[in-house]
Parts: sequence; C-alpha cells; structure tokens
Amino acid sequence: MSEVQGSSAYERILVAVDGSEHAQRALEHAVQLVKSLKADSRLTVLHVNPVMMVAEPPLGVDVDERLDEEGHAVTEPYRTYLNTTGVQYEVRYHTGDPATVICDAANDEKMDLVIMGTSGKSAVSELFLGSVSHKVIQHAECPVMTVK
Repeated sequence: MSEVQGSSAYERILVAVDGSEHAQRALEHAVQLVKSLKADSRLTVLHVNPVMMVAEPPLGVDVDERLDEEGHAVTEPYRTYLNTTGVQYEVRYHTGDPATVICDAANDEKMDLVIMGTSGKSAVSELFLGSVSHKVIQHAECPVMTVK
C-alpha cells in the first residue's frame, strides 16, 4: 500500500459487504486505507440482497419491506463500526445480482476502487461455481481489492 500513501487517487471507494467476517475485514482495510491517504476520501458501503425468485409471496407479506428490513439489519453493524472511525461514509443496500449491482454502482458512479471480501474458495471451485468477487474483478472499470 505504500505506493498510494499521500495520493488522492482514491477519493471514491466502494466497499461491498454481506454480513460475513471477510466483509468486515474488507471494511477495516478500507478504513485503514482512507486514513493513510490523508485525502478527502469517502467510503460507500454497499450491501446487495440477492434476488430470490418467488412465484408468489405469501399473503400479507410485503416483500419490499422485508428486504428493506434485512438490508438495514445487515448494514447496522457496519454503521456502528464506521461511527467510531471518523471516516466519511454512506451506507446503501439494494436487491439484485450482487456482482451486477456492485459493478453498476462502481462504474456508474466512477468509483476509484472497490474493496470486498472473498470467501477464499479454491481456484477449482471458483472455476465451476464462479464468485461475486471474481465477477466484479472481471467487470468493474476500476481496480478491485479483495481481502481474505
């Protein structure tokens, strides 16, 4: 990381989170990076609820409200942590294909860097299953840092 210290090249950093330990570590690395840059960097923390194909929701269930509640519940610990860091941030949550939503947000908003956790899958399982981080690395227009 020494080559970016003091640089203002990373003013807009997107951190993708999913409630996992890897995502928390990715966020911690993002905070350390922002603090080391000594620039007006801002973190955008993004959680994506994967699309669930449901033929018909149960009667009386507001799916959008439930997704909103889940997004808020997943991101609340990140808000709590970030409030202690002094780093500028915003938290968002959306529903969709995680890799697509992350790439669209990074590309549309001209992010300088995406930071996300990786589950540490083997190369063989990634080849067959694919992963969100692998897809983001392939399709994001900016650099992507993955954290184990």
